[in-house]
Amino acid sequence: MYTYNIKDYGAAGDGVTADTKSIQAAIDACTEAGGGRVLVPAGRYLSGTLMLKENVNLHLEAEARIVSSMEEQDFTVPGHSGSLGLISARHANKISVTGMGTIDGQGERFVEPDTGTGDHVLVPLYDFRPKLIDLEDCADVVFRDATLYHASSWCLHMTGCRRVNVQGIRILGQLRGPNNDGIDPDSCRDVHISDCHIEAGDDCIVLKTTEHGAANYGPCENITVTNCTMISRSCAVKIGTETHADIRNVVVHNCLIRYSNRGLGVWVRDGATIENMLFSNIIIETRLFSDEREPTRKRKWWGKGEPIFITAERRRGGGFPGNIRNIRFQHIMATGENAVYLEGSEESVIEGITISDLQLDMKWTSGYPGGVFDTNPSERGVFKHRTPAVFCRHAKDVSLHEVKIGWQEPMNNNWAEAVYGEYIEGLSLKGFRGGPAAAGGSAIRLKDVGGISVEGCKAAAGTEAFLDLENVEAGSLFAVGNDFSRTRQSVVMDGQPMTGYFQAANRHPE
Repeated sequence: MYTYNIKDYGAAGDGVTADTKSIQAAIDACTEAGGGRVLVPAGRYLSGTLMLKENVNLHLEAEARIVSSMEEQDFTVPGHSGSLGLISARHANKISVTGMGTIDGQGERFVEPDTGTGDHVLVPLYDFRPKLIDLEDCADVVFRDATLYHASSWCLHMTGCRRVNVQGIRILGQLRGPNNDGIDPDSCRDVHISDCHIEAGDDCIVLKTTEHGAANYGPCENITVTNCTMISRSCAVKIGTETHADIRNVVVHNCLIRYSNRGLGVWVRDGATIENMLFSNIIIETRLFSDEREPTRKRKWWGKGEPIFITAERRRGGGFPGNIRNIRFQHIMATGENAVYLEGSEESVIEGITISDLQLDMKWTSGYPGGVFDTNPSERGVFKHRTPAVFCRHAKDVSLHEVKIGWQEPMNNNWAEAVYGEYIEGLSLKGFRGGPAAAGGSAIRLKDVGGISVEGCKAAAGTEAFLDLENVEAGSLFAVGNDFSRTRQSVVMDGQPMTGYFQAANRHPE
């Protein structure tokens, strides 16, 4: 492979001289000769948009740093409409960015100073905030080993790209920076993200189908995320909210999420279908980063400390949101201040949701009062609600298997039962362990739920009733092999002991 050293094309690397033309000249020479490596040696290279071309590997040595210009005119390129990213490509195949060097967006200079006080979103100083890396309609793409530092907007946005490998990169974003996403595959196919460390003010990894991406490239599908560590003020791994085309066939495996606002999230808002997703072997630590008592001028993060979050409802002023189906979570260890949140809507019932082998410890970390849910972007936005450990509404065929709930001191006054559900058709509870936040409460409260199967469950001491039901037909309840002995009552309907349901081999309180 022939190497094109940007120094040979006049790059100064002093952090003051604009090196855009010199670096671009090396890239152009490389692709015109049939491809090769463009070498960025040690130095600090101030630059505007660089257009990667066919068969070019941009390789940054360990002490090399490409630094974003602050001038908007440096991000316009003849023949390309609109503002581009610092590193961009259009319709270019077999491109790669490798090496232990750094691509620096200078994001801290685009927002108000971070004084270290408060958790609110920092206010942008300029309307102009370029993406760090922006690719469209590229195939056979590789990102490996580089550090992407302080993007002022989205960090790595890929639209309509195919066969992409992102491996071993470090994204060090501003944890209070607005729109500071990590990796955004938009209407992409066959994407593999592995062995990365991502810190982002916004979502760490977010799969989406924007209006532009959907119209030109269709669905986002066949995506794997493995062996990544993530920190986020929004959602560590997010599906949606922009869903103008389908998102499907996604595996997220062997990941660790800590000090984050949300863990795993799935949103449908724009009429498409989200389906066939598996999240497994994941440790999640979430907490609140928004205090609802702060003045409204303080921009707050979406999310309220949910380890898992699924939502299907209309945007404000929007149409039918779309569908969510066949989503599975397994082998999850989580701590959080808010519920595992699973909610569709009357017009869009979420379907085929399975959670198995979940250990969830409710832990009040932030000191913020909580007691609210947040479905933004939506008509409801943020609204008050008591906080169960698991919340489910407007759903069909929901399975909670081997779920264990714990409540840690100090207790939050808004915490309630272990599971709350309403408007569900087909609920399977197997091997459930847990009780209410406070002694004397119910473990599981269900309203307008049909087709309930409860097998091999065990109530915690101090539980008033294991199942507290409202508007549930006795014939729809199947209870076998459960240990209700530590409750005052096994099953109640409207506060009275319930009879007439099928039961066998259960231990009831004496």
